[in-house]
Amino acid sequence: MTRRSRHLARGVIVMGVIASVWLLSTEPWGLGVYQLLVFTAPGALLGMGAAWAAHGYSQARWTWRNTRYAAVVGAVTLPPALAFIVALDGNARPQRLLAGFVYAAWIALLGGASVALFKRAAHE
Repeated sequence: MTRRSRHLARGVIVMGVIASVWLLSTEPWGLGVYQLLVFTAPGALLGMGAAWAAHGYSQARWTWRNTRYAAVVGAVTLPPALAFIVALDGNARPQRLLAGFVYAAWIALLGGASVALFKRAAHE
């Protein structure tokens, strides 16, 4: 199997897993896939924030390409998780829903900063 065909097969598998997660995440809450699209922008921002924080100690390696990649990964992977948080927290405590989004943003930044600390420790 050539390198190109392995790369293509890996891409197809990843896209299949992502599509499955999007479809399966709609079942418990009765959401449609089109309703998950609302969460792509917050997902992209959380992905960019986490990636930016992860480059805290290596700012010279932070590029627009990294930013675009982080935004795409966040927009594709985080909407099912964000929809789950909104559905779970919104049903249990609707008055605290905004606080849940704020906590998610802080968790993304702290997670990225943790990655930056691990990267720095590994390079020293």
